[in-house]
Amino acid sequence: MSSSISATRGICFMDLDGTLLCSDHSLSTANRQALEDLGERNITRVLATGRSLHSCSKVLFPDFPADYVIFSTGAGVARMGDQKIIRHSALKGHEIHEGIRILRTAGIDFMLHHSIPDNHLFEFEHNGNPNPDFMTRLEAHKEWGTPLPPDASWETASQFVAILPPGLGLGPLEHVRKQLPDLSIIRATSPFDHASTWVEIFPAGVSKATTGRWLCEFLGVPMDKTMAIGNDYNDLDLLEMSPHPYVVANAPDELTGRFTTVADNDHDGVAMALGTWTTTVLAG
Repeated sequence: MSSSISATRGICFMDLDGTLLCSDHSLSTANRQALEDLGERNITRVLATGRSLHSCSKVLFPDFPADYVIFSTGAGVARMGDQKIIRHSALKGHEIHEGIRILRTAGIDFMLHHSIPDNHLFEFEHNGNPNPDFMTRLEAHKEWGTPLPPDASWETASQFVAILPPGLGLGPLEHVRKQLPDLSIIRATSPFDHASTWVEIFPAGVSKATTGRWLCEFLGVPMDKTMAIGNDYNDLDLLEMSPHPYVVANAPDELTGRFTTVADNDHDGVAMALGTWTTTVLAG
């Protein structure tokens, strides 16, 4: 049962891969039951993921117990029931061209994704140096990608995804942030090799937290009635947004050292966090 706007008592924001879903991308029985219990208590269940809406369809079955999905790290939000997109953003032409120039000059491999709702489609540029994680992502989505022409001209796009191999450190990430100060630059750990750094470049202000705040206002839910749970750096602003943040045990040490830590994603950490939150914060 989906929570109605008028009856919503709170919002639970949950990262998907590595947090709510097990390592095999399944939803455990305990986590499913916890989400169904939230629905019965009129608490809105919001998935917050880096996946595109198209990619979400590969792991979110039709009766998945959630109400909204914040996708593409906050670039869009859709209702779960009918997949209707209710908010989205896009990079403008001059931002795209400047992003391409900066990444090319720095020799950083990247993918440029089409506008929502077609942002599973992308064009890519590889500098020729070894970058196994870049090639893994390219192979995983080969039916959706084409090489970026040298003289490419784009009017809109959803985002860049640049991939830094392990060992480079965060210098290239900071370089991109310095060169593109007016855009939203979000760090994430690769879901493929769990070691490479992904640099996602969005329009100004885009993040899971920004869209989360918008959804709170849209549903009329005060921030103190929210909780958030995640597992990686791209969840950081969402965790900082909510007064009740949790991370699963498989999160980086930088996050487990800051936030309340529950069991890992293969041992029902989300169910544990939801049990704590609903009994101590939303009791009664």
